[in-house]
Amino acid sequence: MDKKVWIAVDDTDSKKAGCTTYIGALLLRRIKSEGYNIIGYPRLVRLNPNCPYKTRGNAAIALAVEADRFEPFEDIVSSVIEEYAELEVEGTDPGAVLLLGEPDHVLREYYWHVLRDLSTKDEAKKIAERNKVRLLEWNMGRGIIGALAAIGADLTRDKTYELIAHRKREYWGTVRSVDPESVWEMDRKTYPLTFDNVDRETGDIRITPHTPCPVLLGIRGVTPSILEEAYRMLKIYEPVEFYTIFETNQGTDAHLQLMKIKDVKDNVSAIIDGVVKSKPRFTVGGHVFFTLEDETGEITCAAYEPTKNFRHIVTGLEPGDKVTVYGAVKKKPQGFTLNLEKIQVKSLVDLKIVKAPTCPVCSGKMEKIGKIGYTCRSCKTFSSKPEVIKIERKISCGIYEVPASARRHLSKPLALTTNY
Repeated sequence: MDKKVWIAVDDTDSKKAGCTTYIGALLLRRIKSEGYNIIGYPRLVRLNPNCPYKTRGNAAIALAVEADRFEPFEDIVSSVIEEYAELEVEGTDPGAVLLLGEPDHVLREYYWHVLRDLSTKDEAKKIAERNKVRLLEWNMGRGIIGALAAIGADLTRDKTYELIAHRKREYWGTVRSVDPESVWEMDRKTYPLTFDNVDRETGDIRITPHTPCPVLLGIRGVTPSILEEAYRMLKIYEPVEFYTIFETNQGTDAHLQLMKIKDVKDNVSAIIDGVVKSKPRFTVGGHVFFTLEDETGEITCAAYEPTKNFRHIVTGLEPGDKVTVYGAVKKKPQGFTLNLEKIQVKSLVDLKIVKAPTCPVCSGKMEKIGKIGYTCRSCKTFSSKPEVIKIERKISCGIYEVPASARRHLSKPLALTTNY
């Protein structure tokens, strides 16, 4: 007999308030209070970051409970969502999923589909029916898509953790009271075992959000123990309701897939090998654009103003350079555009200036005579070869990433990888 019940929820927040992680943390505590054991860590599962229906980070929450039937949890899940979700706000369409036993390969594949593409409620319902999954819906119930994918999440390839501290309700909407210097000190002592705590380029603190949601702070790291250690280093000047450590697919690049330009489509996140076709250029607003080509077509690549100094790396490219680009594909009126998250420069073309040589006798500039070479009018000397000056490139081969403040939840910081 199965002794595990998976429970997942999604889309309980709105663009202005609420937080699905808060619902998940409350749900976990409510289930524990009923005498059930939670198996492992609850999961914070990020899905397609390009989804047009997302509120903010497009995250679903899933957790496993030691139990042999899911019926007792229907009322628990319903009571938590109906008490705390932003049900009265348009666009908040919660969904919950309950599954007895482990997800099969169909649910695993569905996770990768929702992570990298878009799905529909009808598709989710068909998969749920085949897998005897119980669905709970509120309003339009679009949250069943993310919740079903979260149950199927495959974190065996790569995973990280996040410690999220939630605020007491009376503090929601107020300025968060976390000492910035303690955040910098924590980062100095724990980076890169914790990551994206601060943006070294802008000086921003990244662990505290700026929305009026229940989250006080979130620390991301590679193990639960380093998160506990990092949390103890912080100076927090307001009461914390509780904190929860989530297992997550954040910082893994799981959303990216290797593609040819001819195969890209709207709202996917792609890795494309290609050759720079046009010189990158700054435009109004401080954005940088260039054209990339492979053997199947062309695509515009963009480094937007929030990527700061990353743009200047991009402007160092020249036509003919071989690169690999990583980022979200968006359909624009002029065609597809890839919003850069990372770029790997694989090879650089030689830049050179070709000009008339200097006369070895009088040091004056020689003149070109047809196609045969160059002559000095005064000294009558002759040279068949021009003077070639090699221009030093402003960038070198390697991989470059956007700053922490512009990084998506799923994007893997270079500090976490040796794959490049």
